[in-house]
Amino acid sequence: MEENVLDKEDRMFYWYGESPFEYALGESGGSLQLAIVNAQIKWPGGPNPPYPDALHQFVTWMLQPQAAVRPRIDDIIIHVDKLITKFSN
Repeated sequence: MEENVLDKEDRMFYWYGESPFEYALGESGGSLQLAIVNAQIKWPGGPNPPYPDALHQFVTWMLQPQAAVRPRIDDIIIHVDKLITKFSN
């Protein structure tokens, strides 16, 4: 059975079993829409997180709520190359 491309893309954003915005649904008065619009991202804590802080910072940087300060694809590609170099050593 051929896998849907959207399914692959969705999994990239579900590192922790949910999107970085879904925590808002579990909070009192939480709103998924407000969390997305305001780029309120909450990462699971713990002593040994499965992904480095640099990756969290990268995702947060890409999800800027204001389009004028959101990075362009050229900037993202450069940053991805730097992250790959940093973590492949």
